[in-house]
Amino acid sequence: MSLSDEELQRYSRQIVLRTMGLEGQKKLKRSRVSIVGMGGLGCFSSVQLASMGVGYLRLIDQDVVDITNLHRQILYDTDSLGYPKVEIAQKRLTALNPNVEIDAMPLTVNEETAYDVVKDVDVVIDGLDHFAPRYAINKACVKHKIPYVYGGALETYGNVTTIIPEKTACLECFLGRLSDEGMPTCETAGVLPSILATITSIQVSEAIKLLTGGTPSLANKMLFIDMNALSFTSFNIVNRENCPTCGTQLIEAKPTVPGLKVVELCGKDSFMASPIQPLTLNIAEVAGILEERFTIKLRSTFGLTLERSDGVSISLMKTGNALIKGVSDKKDATTIYDELMATLKK
Repeated sequence: MSLSDEELQRYSRQIVLRTMGLEGQKKLKRSRVSIVGMGGLGCFSSVQLASMGVGYLRLIDQDVVDITNLHRQILYDTDSLGYPKVEIAQKRLTALNPNVEIDAMPLTVNEETAYDVVKDVDVVIDGLDHFAPRYAINKACVKHKIPYVYGGALETYGNVTTIIPEKTACLECFLGRLSDEGMPTCETAGVLPSILATITSIQVSEAIKLLTGGTPSLANKMLFIDMNALSFTSFNIVNRENCPTCGTQLIEAKPTVPGLKVVELCGKDSFMASPIQPLTLNIAEVAGILEERFTIKLRSTFGLTLERSDGVSISLMKTGNALIKGVSDKKDATTIYDELMATLKK
């Protein structure tokens, strides 16, 4: 795969690096990376990877842009409020580097969708903020032998490791099975933008090494960073023989019964409802059906935001995901989603 004259000029300051060269740049152009989560972590890592010329980026996120995102999520601005994150990210990254193919997927990550997230890519980069979807991605990456660069950040702290199936410990080896319930979040504890930039720069560095045939520095090592103390500490991690994901006695997931998943988000009175299997909705047709029953506040290529007469807001994506705001009970969110889907089926 050759580089155009424009690409040679665009990447000239990168090609002269001893660790890159022309062949390394060609490898990046052939590479495919999935970025899971387009919040603070995913925004920083996607900008670097697009700028560097990774040929294909798959962007995964279920959320819409909120004003509380803007202090740290660098792809979005005030005009982006209410739009699906992946839609805005796709536009901004394409404008940044039109040579890169940007595949945007407004998808909820779970064990049923994880394969769609990781299939046919060379590396997966973590931009998530909850452990349940991370475990799903970890399992899919182990099963399909795809490297997974884990990263997490909160307050002024962050950690990174590179997981290579059959060569390193997996996420569950060193974390066990953590529950998201009761965990601090960016809403309750806050997050410093500079720790996000630092963590993602290291994630990207590890990914680039993998993509160009180098040796990652954090295989079987965890790097812990404290921006307040400006300290960087690494320690070894090892495989756990009885790990249910990569150990000798693997636990197979039970077949999924078709249905709906509703998860409470860290935002006040917010729930994400998602079908077990993603839908393919025609947003123009959906808007025509729903405009008589709801006030349509925003319409975009990837979804639309509706408002009910009682003030409840519903951001419906083309995959069938719905961010429901203004209800305090999971049961109420489920009822609202079911009623919405029933209206579309009439």
